[in-house]
Amino acid sequence: MKTRLITAGIWAALAIVLIVIGSFATIVVTIALSLVNVLICGEYLSAKKLHKDMKLFIPGLICAFLIPMLSMTEAWLIPLFVYVFGMFVLSVVFHKTVKTEDVMFAMTGVVLLSVSLSALNALVWSDKEHAAFWIVFALGVPWIADSAAYFAGVKFGKRKLCPEISPNKTVEGAIAGVLGGTLVTLLIGLIFKLIYGQVTVYFWVLLMVGFINSIVSIFGDLTFSVIKRNCKIKDYGSIMPGHGGMLDRFDSVVFCIPVLYIFSIYFYFIL
Repeated sequence: MKTRLITAGIWAALAIVLIVIGSFATIVVTIALSLVNVLICGEYLSAKKLHKDMKLFIPGLICAFLIPMLSMTEAWLIPLFVYVFGMFVLSVVFHKTVKTEDVMFAMTGVVLLSVSLSALNALVWSDKEHAAFWIVFALGVPWIADSAAYFAGVKFGKRKLCPEISPNKTVEGAIAGVLGGTLVTLLIGLIFKLIYGQVTVYFWVLLMVGFINSIVSIFGDLTFSVIKRNCKIKDYGSIMPGHGGMLDRFDSVVFCIPVLYIFSIYFYFIL
């Protein structure tokens, strides 16, 4: 528990520094998201030991870097198409030595993770004035929901949520996670209203998306837990003591960012 809290504190401090710098230099956010995506895609591919096959590993990492880097422009479709087409070509040319299931595993994960982080970068670039808000909302809601679920589960958890997938998750923890993730949106809204001054914060939209993403984050977590079990690993890495790898922290975020992006098209969050 102590190690987990210390690690969380260190990474939270780094995130705050990035958010502050990124508020003035958006390209810093883009570079950071691209590097994070390379790391989590590398962990994802390594889970199935695909880092041993450079034909699958290197193209995946290149794609993981380029898609977020270009996501503020229409050019992001180029590396996406080249990567997907290249993977299908590879599955044909090396059909005797490369398993189709490995190609599909690599392609699905890399594309999903890359598109997710690219959506956050696109949000930041589309509203540079409120860049910090979008980063905090996108990452904060699922992370707070996850933390609330963890601590509530440890203290009050009795009924298992999905014992065959994630033995430590409980129904009580999940409920606390949804409540925590939803209510923290009010705090986020109030903080940024104070920071930005004369802005309109649509709290009902924040609550609605916070509630939806708190639920979505659970499925993100469980989805990548299933993958870990199938790959027979406990964590995706060890870069974050007490938490595991970077992907172990971003698994709950992966599906939430696209949901946030979609809602941002049709609703005002902050204006």
